Amino acid sequence: MHDEQYHEAAAQHDGPILLFDGVCNLCNASVNFVIDRDPKGRFRFASLQSGAAKRALQRAGVVEDLPDSVVLIDRKGVHTQSTAALRVARRLGPPWSLLAIFLILPRILRDPLYTWIARNRYRWFGRQTACRIPTPDLKDRFLDAGEPARIVEPGAHDPGAREQASLGLGTLPTRFLLVYPIVFMLPFPLTLIFVIVGGTVSLAGHVLPDSAMAWLTQTQAAVTQPVIWLMGQHTGATQSVVAWFGELVTGDELSFRSTGSGDGVASYLGVLLDFVIASVIVLAWWAWRRSKPISPRIADAARVLLRYYLAYMMFAYGFAKIFPLQFPGLGPDRLLQPFGDASPMGLLWTFMGASAGYQVFAGAAEALGGLLLLFRRTTLLGSLIVAAVMTNVFAMNMFFDVPVKLYSLHYLIFAVILIIPDLPRLTGLFIANIPVAPRDLRPFWGRSRFLNRAAGVAKLLLVILLLSTNITSGYAQMHTRGPWAPAHPLRAVYAVESFAFTDDQPPTPAEHWVRIGLNPPNVGTVQRADGTATRMLLRVDDEARTLILYDRGLPEPPSEALTWERLDDGAIRITGGFQGRAIEALLRPLEAESLLTTRGFRWINEYPFNR
Repeated sequence: MHDEQYHEAAAQHDGPILLFDGVCNLCNASVNFVIDRDPKGRFRFASLQSGAAKRALQRAGVVEDLPDSVVLIDRKGVHTQSTAALRVARRLGPPWSLLAIFLILPRILRDPLYTWIARNRYRWFGRQTACRIPTPDLKDRFLDAGEPARIVEPGAHDPGAREQASLGLGTLPTRFLLVYPIVFMLPFPLTLIFVIVGGTVSLAGHVLPDSAMAWLTQTQAAVTQPVIWLMGQHTGATQSVVAWFGELVTGDELSFRSTGSGDGVASYLGVLLDFVIASVIVLAWWAWRRSKPISPRIADAARVLLRYYLAYMMFAYGFAKIFPLQFPGLGPDRLLQPFGDASPMGLLWTFMGASAGYQVFAGAAEALGGLLLLFRRTTLLGSLIVAAVMTNVFAMNMFFDVPVKLYSLHYLIFAVILIIPDLPRLTGLFIANIPVAPRDLRPFWGRSRFLNRAAGVAKLLLVILLLSTNITSGYAQMHTRGPWAPAHPLRAVYAVESFAFTDDQPPTPAEHWVRIGLNPPNVGTVQRADGTATRMLLRVDDEARTLILYDRGLPEPPSEALTWERLDDGAIRITGGFQGRAIEALLRPLEAESLLTTRGFRWINEYPFNR
């Protein structure tokens, strides 16, 4: 039997006929999906570009143009869009047949999602230049198997070209995803000026003479002063509005004390304020532009700004770990504190500070993600790395009660926003196992070669300045407050040989010191006779030879201070005020080392060293 006669006979088959876009990677993958789950061979197939499909549609009485993705012909008639997809799923058996329950919904609710995917299928999943040719073992299931290969060039029918802005760029949610990060990140990018100017001065300091550096330093101050003023105005205005709103909501006056936390009431109200401002801007934008799609230039500009902001923050956090500064090494204050007396956050800080290698590894992952975000071709990879890193950071903040949950969640969300345009391509690659189209990386400045080259040079200089500023700053801080800083003469764990109140009233076990760990300039731990150990803030005045130990919850150190002097035998005598009482104590430094800091690393362990 000739091919034409054979397939005319196949067209009379009583089973359903599935017509698909023969050059669409997603449609071809869908056909493979149906074939794998149709062992009885009930379905017949043909590409919509084929003569067999046209004849099948004519026999079904179709004369008008139909959507050009998937069409199902069965005994109930001709079905398109979501109805076709769901009726196909119903014939594939469980669990896919359960999807047919959505047929009870009206098409006006089902078709928009299908149409959105269909319009973007070429751009997300790619296309072929020729219609599919079935393998010999599947030839009898394709009505168009006997037709010659058809070469199809992209044209006006190409939904990927026709719907270039069909990512929902005209919708309110997309406008919000563009506007909210910009409102949240303010006063950035003004902060980049400090990086640019500071990085320039830092690099110039290695090559310029002192006279030129003096002039450059003055210029740096003149340039950054207006920026500092603008940032101060923004901060002041924001705090005023948040304070007014907070007092209106809570009835209390808000505190804007700098604590390193991002989870205070003021922080949440500030985020709420950003949300309200962004919503007002989005609604005004929508009222002005209505259904007109967002300009690709505006979308690209917002995306670039978000990329650079996220890279800036990843560098700040990453290099604070690459140079192990964010989590200090274990000092006398931590080593004296029992595990049970540590807070969950304190335990996490101890865990990270106990291993400089792991801290460097964590910081390198953050910095790598930030670096990749600075280049368009590697933005997706950088966003995926940042999303993975920030998921871990957010989880640690949540489960160890670190009060930076709000900010880390935002950084995670911002990474996801950068990933969203590539989600269909990632789904096709990792889940559907189909080839996907490359992302269209059109130049931001269009066809202007000069502007594009100038932007490339400016970006390269900015990357160099960002890296050099963070590296030189981290290196310098390693010598001032990091592992390379000289140890303070008071830094040690001390046994308390004697302790007394000067009013002759004997101390109770809850008041009597037995050991004390001093880790200047910031923290110390007092262990008492009842077994409790309290980690406290520490302030040391080397000239006056005084120290102040006070509760970490106090906004300012108290006025009472302890005077210290070193005796000839190496002991330390302290006298003065502590928590409203006058004390006198004799401290003897201990030479004992901690297993936690001396164990080190072993390639071979015959038995787990779990102590």
